[in-house]
Amino acid sequence: MLVILTVGLVTPGPDMMIVLKNSLGGRARGMATVAGIALGLGLQTALLAVAFTLLAEHTAAIASALRWAGACVLVWIGVRALLAKPALAEGVARGGAGAATTGPAFVEGLLCNLTNPKAFLFFTGVFSQLIGPASPRWLAVALPAIITAHGALCWGAFSMVVQSGGVAGRLQRAQGVLVRVFGALLVLFGLGLVLWRH
Repeated sequence: MLVILTVGLVTPGPDMMIVLKNSLGGRARGMATVAGIALGLGLQTALLAVAFTLLAEHTAAIASALRWAGACVLVWIGVRALLAKPALAEGVARGGAGAATTGPAFVEGLLCNLTNPKAFLFFTGVFSQLIGPASPRWLAVALPAIITAHGALCWGAFSMVVQSGGVAGRLQRAQGVLVRVFGALLVLFGLGLVLWRH
C-alpha cells in the first residue's frame, strides 16, 4: 500500500506545486505548508474512512462538491502567487522567513489538500478497496494515520530537498519566474476543474 501511496503522492499536482512554491520562502514556510497538507490528509482520509464505513453511496455528491471548492481554492492561491512580490530569496538564504509568514503557508497547504479532487479521488479508489461496512473498526483509524504520517514524511523530505544547497541556489535565481509559473498553473488547474466533467 505504501508504494501506491508514494506513486500517488509524487504525481505532479496542486500539493506538489504549493510545497515547492512555499519552500522557496524558506524552511519555516515549507514546513508550515507540509504541516497544513498533513492535517488536510488526516482530516480528508478520516472523513473518507467514516464515509466508506457508513455512507459509501454518497461519495459521488461529495466528489462534485469538492471539485468546485477545490477549483476556487486553487484559483485563489494561484492569483495570490501571481500578484506576490518576489521577496523570497532572503528567506531561503536565512533558512526561513520567520513565524509571521508561516500561518498563511499552513492555511494554503491545508486548504489545497482538503479541496484537492485528485487526492480525494485517489483515496476514494484506495478506500473503496479496503474499507466497507464489514471491515474491522481499527482499519478506519489505522489507514488515515498511516497516510498522514507517510504524507508528512514525504512532503517534508521534498521540501528539504528543494531547500538544499545546490537546488536552493538554482531555485533562488529563478524564483520570481517560478512563483508566477506555479501561480498560473494553479489558476489553470483550478479553471480546468470547473470545466472538467466525468
